[in-house]
Amino acid sequence: MKVLTTNIWRYYNWKKRKEKLVNFLKNENADIIFLQEATYDGRLKESYKNQVDEINRELNYSSLVFGRLMEMKKWHNTPIDWEMFYGLGFLSKYPIKHSEVIILSPVKTNKKFGFMHAIIETGEGDIDLINVHFENTDEGSKKHLKQTLEWCKEKNLNPIIAGDFNMKLIDDLKELAINDYEISYLIKQYKSFMPTQFSHNEKPITLDYLIAHKNKFKIMDVKCINNDVSDHNPLIVELKV
Repeated sequence: MKVLTTNIWRYYNWKKRKEKLVNFLKNENADIIFLQEATYDGRLKESYKNQVDEINRELNYSSLVFGRLMEMKKWHNTPIDWEMFYGLGFLSKYPIKHSEVIILSPVKTNKKFGFMHAIIETGEGDIDLINVHFENTDEGSKKHLKQTLEWCKEKNLNPIIAGDFNMKLIDDLKELAINDYEISYLIKQYKSFMPTQFSHNEKPITLDYLIAHKNKFKIMDVKCINNDVSDHNPLIVELKV
């Protein structure tokens, strides 16, 4: 199973990036795509349901889902008078039989972060997917991962968890997940975030991961592609179920 995760950076520079992103996703041809910062823009509602739908008009995945995470009150630092949300999405070659968004309590910021749980049907049984976008602080991202892992444990899930963890401290990730999960970064080290003029970070860092429960998955290969389709480099992981 080939899984790809990327934060698509909402609609920033979208006219320049859309074709590159779509072509890249076509070429990779992943079985499942996790998307963070996918957007609903009320100005486009006559054309697209949301940004996941917009991308899939070119890709034609058989199943997709989008969930709202946070309402945007400004665009390019200017107050807006239309409805706009960013959130989480999946594109899947397998049927998506269930999805829900879980909002996690803020830790250091007043923004909404959380994850989307989806269940896909495969010939080998159902698979649980957790698409995450955690708070962009060290304390917040660690607490959000801890809460997410506890939620999965309470539900008796053995999931694939992937997305924008916003975790710069790999030791925090290892501390919480290494006993039960395989971790993409420990298979092959990489940098997944490239600074832009809007960034707080001045050097490339790692914020994006895929972790897969050891009871159900084995990570076979990891690659993180340094390209300009977003400010986050897409992470591609091949797993054995």
